[in-house]
Amino acid sequence: MPGGLLAVGRVARAHGLKGELRVETFFEGSDALAQVDELWLSREPSGSEGANKHVVEWARPVPKAYLVKLVGLAERDGAEALKGSTVWVERSALPQTDESQYYLVDLIGAKVIGPEGEIGIVVEIATHPSVDSLVIQAADGKRLEQPLVDDWIARVSVDEKLVELSTLDGLIG
Repeated sequence: MPGGLLAVGRVARAHGLKGELRVETFFEGSDALAQVDELWLSREPSGSEGANKHVVEWARPVPKAYLVKLVGLAERDGAEALKGSTVWVERSALPQTDESQYYLVDLIGAKVIGPEGEIGIVVEIATHPSVDSLVIQAADGKRLEQPLVDDWIARVSVDEKLVELSTLDGLIG
């Protein structure tokens, strides 16, 4: 299995009777599933260990999801058995990013620090109609949200797994 897998969605349910899957992407507007010839499915939401490779017969967007047909999956029961699986794709199959860009999924697990020290760890990304936000688990267990607005973000380093806030003005919690 390739080392550079990115989680792009979750199998929501079977669709129809011929083994099709309804995959809800983590980020609205993502076209990752339209760009790949294969994907990996895993029962583990936070890691690709044990993921199984599947060849994509076709994938097409529908409102808020993709319908995906995998080679060799021909009946509803097989598709139902995959419900809840995390969908992973090879990073190399997606467009390259430059130094100033990153995939939001790369921020999951990043440490978030502010002007006064550590705030917590990014545990998920929330997508809202007007802005994407980092969902941060603080050391005390509290969940916070930080909208990804340039005025509030001083620096993002995917390599360091670090998000540095310039101010706490945007922190919601």
